[in-house]
Amino acid sequence: MNKVDLSDFYAETETSETRAYEHALDIEFIVHREMKHLGLSKSDLAKRMGVSLQSLSKLLNSQPNMTLKTIARFELALGINIVPKVTVNYSKELPFLSSNESLRKQWSFRNERPSSHVNLEMISGGLAA
Repeated sequence: MNKVDLSDFYAETETSETRAYEHALDIEFIVHREMKHLGLSKSDLAKRMGVSLQSLSKLLNSQPNMTLKTIARFELALGINIVPKVTVNYSKELPFLSSNESLRKQWSFRNERPSSHVNLEMISGGLAA
């Protein structure tokens, strides 16, 4: 019996919807694993998240359009990080600021989490923050 490799077919037919669905399945798996690890029932998790049991069930049924806020609610309720922290270093090229060399040189995150305060003057060249 010959094995069939569908990876090429899958790569060619992948869409944002199929990828979103995969992400939703991954998140659902992580949430269920952590619930089991912590000994939480769905009712316990719903209470921790401040949602009804019915709402939690809808969220856990592979909703591919889960918002970042919903993911954050799962993270806080379970005490975990589902979405990894991303660091960005813009010290090389900034295509969106390419017309202003001095701004490009000033803009760098140096592997730090960006602060919640954005200096709009630096970005827009004069707009007060």
